Amino acid sequence: MARPGEGAEVLRMISGIFPGTRDMGRGWSMLAEYPHLYGDMEARLDTCFVIRHEGRIVSHCGVYPLDFVAGRARVRCGGIGAVATLDAFRGRGMMAALLDYCTDYMRGHGMPVSILWGDRTRYARFGWEPAGEKFEFRINARSVGTLRRFDDRVVELRDPSRRAEELHALHRTVPVRVERSAADFPLMMLKVGRRVFCAVRGRRITAYALARYWGEGKRSGWSVQEIAGASEGVLALYRWFASRPGVDQVHGEVPFAALPYLQTLFGATDFWRSSIGCLGQIKIVDRPGLLGSFQLGRLDRAVGALRWSGLEQARLLFGPLPPRAILPQGSALRALDRRLPLPFYLFPSDHV
Repeated sequence: MARPGEGAEVLRMISGIFPGTRDMGRGWSMLAEYPHLYGDMEARLDTCFVIRHEGRIVSHCGVYPLDFVAGRARVRCGGIGAVATLDAFRGRGMMAALLDYCTDYMRGHGMPVSILWGDRTRYARFGWEPAGEKFEFRINARSVGTLRRFDDRVVELRDPSRRAEELHALHRTVPVRVERSAADFPLMMLKVGRRVFCAVRGRRITAYALARYWGEGKRSGWSVQEIAGASEGVLALYRWFASRPGVDQVHGEVPFAALPYLQTLFGATDFWRSSIGCLGQIKIVDRPGLLGSFQLGRLDRAVGALRWSGLEQARLLFGPLPPRAILPQGSALRALDRRLPLPFYLFPSDHV
């Protein structure tokens, strides 16, 4: 792992490899995009794994623990991020060595599952497979009529840190989510290019959204990267975004779960631009431990009896296809169909 005093070097190294993307606009950097991860590098060096050559850090992989919540279930997940090797040292197996090391680390530190985002062909050979489920959708100005009755006033919070405690409480009402600490939550609201909007009734915030505005030629829109709160407030926010002058479309995603506003939101979507998609690339590090975290340890024998690879098991346990779509009729289907996929979700703002 990185040594004390090397935080600045780690950040320089990964920032040079991930210089930003055009669509994120000015001011993008690893620090600006992930202030909760890289604002105090020295405090996180115990999960920054590096390879050195002649004293210089030339390859890095970070493990960022994410505490997933699904009702009463709690599971610690290892988020993998900033997988980077300097150009001159690529092709020497450094990434493979670091990913194997990180897998052992997660197994030894109570992280039975891992998630990352990247090239499927690159990471599948190390055990990560697209899996999980989310409802991804678009709405447009024609949706406003469907949402007209949701009329909570919408305001932008210029300094969301002043209402961070209130917003954090709303975030914790999402039934399937990543739990955030009181220290990290306000930092998430500071991501570069994002703006925080609230639906307000009287003096009370009923819902909030973390969103990014984008423009491309004559088209423009909003990307809602997390949203939480009462149904009336959530739907008022989507109505407000869709009704802004010149807005072509509003993109959002939410858990595919029992949310009280989901049916109304589905009725307002652009049908052709809505889908159930994969959440990310997931690796099962410790299957018995994972199922135990969801109080489903009794299913381990049925899953193990299938003798499927880890990639296949990730799709079975997390979806997006239900067991009845991929298993033949029989005892395994009867044991698994009512319990899978596992409830598992994080907003795009939680990506690492």
